[in-house]
Amino acid sequence: MATTPRLARAALTTLLTTVLALVATLLGSAHTAYAGTDLVFTQPVENYAGYQPQTGCNRKLRPGIRLLSDHLVQRGGGRGPIFRACAGSSVSEHKESRAFDWVLDATKKKDRKRARAFLDEIFAPDADGNPHALARRMGIMYIIWNDRQWSSYRGFQPRNYLPSSCKSKKKCSKTARHRDHVHISLTRRAAKGKLSWYLAQHSD
Repeated sequence: MATTPRLARAALTTLLTTVLALVATLLGSAHTAYAGTDLVFTQPVENYAGYQPQTGCNRKLRPGIRLLSDHLVQRGGGRGPIFRACAGSSVSEHKESRAFDWVLDATKKKDRKRARAFLDEIFAPDADGNPHALARRMGIMYIIWNDRQWSSYRGFQPRNYLPSSCKSKKKCSKTARHRDHVHISLTRRAAKGKLSWYLAQHSD
């Protein structure tokens, strides 16, 4: 029996639909792995971290901060500095190699979406109902982005942020307001890769 044009078109449509569905499935799987939500954790979720201010200086790249910075840059955006010169009296976790600046631009919609997706993921409850589950497993101490700050020692509740060097937003630079990067500070154990999210990266 000869194949009619109508049957040929129907067969082609079916084939294309199948291929597109397969591609969507693969992309969805990649995104899930990307977000870290498919990781198998063998340890309970960590407690909320307290404030651990910088007290020394260490310019050695720590495994935890490297893993997290790689994870974020793979999502888009750029790699900002981890280290900072030890000179000066200012307190900064960059001086202990446990802070990372993820380069995003708050004036760009795609970068705002990237930041929002990351925040939604790490602050979401896990299957057991633990709030801010990934943020706690990552040992995130605080995040500053786009005039807002989220701190583990305040239950990751968003607060308006204005650096002490600025009297108002209008007189504050884009960088000081963290509108051209997301600042992420980790606890000391997190920077060393000793918490559950980092350990799960190496598990099979």
